[in-house]
Amino acid sequence: MTRGALAATGVGVALAIAVAPAPAAAQGGACAREAAAIRRAEAQLPRIEVAPPGDRQIVCITLETNILFARRHAAHLAQCPRSPLAAGGEAWRRTAARYSAQFQERNCKPTIRGYRG
Repeated sequence: MTRGALAATGVGVALAIAVAPAPAAAQGGACAREAAAIRRAEAQLPRIEVAPPGDRQIVCITLETNILFARRHAAHLAQCPRSPLAAGGEAWRRTAARYSAQFQERNCKPTIRGYRG
């Protein structure tokens, strides 16, 4: 499987981090493709403000989905520090911390398998 194909899967980003980084020139195309994939994924994220507050399962899954996305975003920025997504890096770090705290406060249990960052 190619590095690009691995990056398209949830686990691929974690595996790509473990691989020695390619030279900056070679990273450009892979970073741009991953940034585009992350932008598409971000547009499809569930929003916590529309999750029914009384439905613990939906709230937990929404929080977990967004936490995992934030990990993917951080992993991308670790590999591609000059990514066009770098401007939103700090906001996603704060969001991940806030959502992680809510996840624990609600006694949510991880249910999504695959990418764990």
